[in-house]
Amino acid sequence: MHSLLFCRAVCRKVNFRHLSKAAGEKPPRQMPREKPAIRKRSPGGGGYPLLIIPLTTFGLGTWQIQRRTWKLNLIQELEEKMLAEPVPLPSNLDDLKNMEYRKVKVRGTFDHSKELFIGPRTNANEPETMGSARAATVGVHVITPFKLSDRTETILVNRGHVPFTARPQQLRQDGQIEGEVELVGVVRLSDKRNLFGNDPLKDGYWLTRDIHEMADIAETSPVFIDADLKSTVKGGPQGGQTRVQLRNEHMTYIITWYALTVLTLWIWVRNYHSVKPHSSVVEFIKREHRKL
Repeated sequence: MHSLLFCRAVCRKVNFRHLSKAAGEKPPRQMPREKPAIRKRSPGGGGYPLLIIPLTTFGLGTWQIQRRTWKLNLIQELEEKMLAEPVPLPSNLDDLKNMEYRKVKVRGTFDHSKELFIGPRTNANEPETMGSARAATVGVHVITPFKLSDRTETILVNRGHVPFTARPQQLRQDGQIEGEVELVGVVRLSDKRNLFGNDPLKDGYWLTRDIHEMADIAETSPVFIDADLKSTVKGGPQGGQTRVQLRNEHMTYIITWYALTVLTLWIWVRNYHSVKPHSSVVEFIKREHRKL
């Protein structure tokens, strides 16, 4: 029985194809079934919480914009202080905490017997070059107590740079200024403590500018100024060693954080968000297929 039904179905199909070819007509093409839109993983559960990543990177990028604005304003402020005319040392030395990089004018005498050193340091007045010529100028900054003439305080003055070979006083006697002098210096505050640190009494120099420690040893007030280049005398340290250098890499950080925002958001959309084709698009495809 089943064999008979199968034979009848095959005969009908063959006859239908034969008649269609004889009539010169093309056999009807089967309409493809509409495929459902491919659905990606639902953002529920593990999807939406992952948006914290692009939101965080976007927030960090915006924060870096604010930091860059602050840094540019700070650099401009420091440059203006360096260009301003020198002022007398304030009567209240605590006011110097808000006067870093401000020029002050002082008069007094040096006490060369209590010299201190900060190093290793390169000469800020030489060009930034690489190689042995630059390495040969590595030395120390000479810090000398300075007794003020118009008041009882003694302060610390960074007279400038000397090579390591010229650190002993007997090798630079011509540069040991005697008598009362007037000079202009830039107010400086203590550096951040070095992570490794050192023993200045053992090494003979400080790695960083620790004003309070140096003042205790030299028995001076905790006031520190960098003498300007005009204070340089023949055979002595070369003044003008103030470096106004602030790292300003915030633009790099801004680009990095915003790029990560775009990348992580694109990955999230690709994995957790799918757009179903509009019905008009589906109808258009069907009409075009019927014309074939």
